[in-house]
Amino acid sequence: MDHRLDNGSGVSREVHAPFCEQHWGKFPMLTHLVICCRYEKDAVRIREVMIKRLAKFKLELNEEKTKLVSFSKSKSKQGTRQGVFDFLGFTFYLGKSRRGTIVPKIRTSGKRLRAKLKRVNEWAKRIRNQYPLKVIWQALCTKLRGHIQYYGVSFNFRGVQTFIDKATRIMFKWLNRRNQRRSFDWEHFRLFIKRFPLPSVHIVHCMV
Repeated sequence: MDHRLDNGSGVSREVHAPFCEQHWGKFPMLTHLVICCRYEKDAVRIREVMIKRLAKFKLELNEEKTKLVSFSKSKSKQGTRQGVFDFLGFTFYLGKSRRGTIVPKIRTSGKRLRAKLKRVNEWAKRIRNQYPLKVIWQALCTKLRGHIQYYGVSFNFRGVQTFIDKATRIMFKWLNRRNQRRSFDWEHFRLFIKRFPLPSVHIVHCMV
């Protein structure tokens, strides 16, 4: 939604708000909302009702960010390709578990991954000559631990590892531009990492 729909109240984590009924929910500014329906007709009806309801307050849905996505495990079993959607930095999709059953899975959103790596690059470039190597490395490890804490979710191990690897290579690039002389070649950099290890990738939040 493009405008604030809030009177000072806030929401955190998940909020289940029945639509088309007497109950209602309040959503603060910039909240991304996902509504799950068993039947497509209910999803279409909710969308229509929301458009009309918002219009009464001179508000409107952001059509570029609002869509209906088929996300049916039963249809997926039948071979019908299902949709994907992004939410809170993750891409949600249906895939097979190790047992072969269809389950919802998530991975780091490609858009979010690129944005975060861009910020790492800008940060490393900015601070490379401002602090000693030890301080820079500790700051990098803190950032990586934060990433693992948020994105370390079932089925996303590879996504987290990809971020760690690429962020490390970005740091390698900028550490070698601290002065006119190269600080490391790749082999010496690997020895440095062995002495001062990066945070290990692990699953923090288990979905199954």
